[in-house]
Amino acid sequence: MSFSFETRLSKKRRIISDINITPFVDVLLVLLIIFMVAAPMMTSSINVDLPGGTTNPLNEKTQPISISVKADGSIFLQEEQIKITALPSKLLSLTNNNLSNKIHVRADKKLDYGRVMEVVKTVSGTGFNQVVLVTELTQ
Repeated sequence: MSFSFETRLSKKRRIISDINITPFVDVLLVLLIIFMVAAPMMTSSINVDLPGGTTNPLNEKTQPISISVKADGSIFLQEEQIKITALPSKLLSLTNNNLSNKIHVRADKKLDYGRVMEVVKTVSGTGFNQVVLVTELTQ
């Protein structure tokens, strides 16, 4: 048999060695809420179904203006090679300043996306609002 001769005063001063997990749980719940709110913002909220390039060819009465960009980055307006800096003035002279004409941009699929967007930005910056990216028809 063992007896304990502790007094009431010594029980109050005993060191508690347990870990208090309440602040830990509070922090985890706050982090969980932050991630639940921030996760939808990290992904795009707009669902875009990109075209696969399978469509019927357009029947147009007038021949559209074609800009071709080869794999090496060279730009052709109709059949003539041109620098990107001269593209706006040539387009305006070719269309007689008619900004409602459709401009077809044909780009090699091995070409860098940035180069294609540079051409589209130049055409749009000139004032043409009907810029079409041409894809190959697959059956």
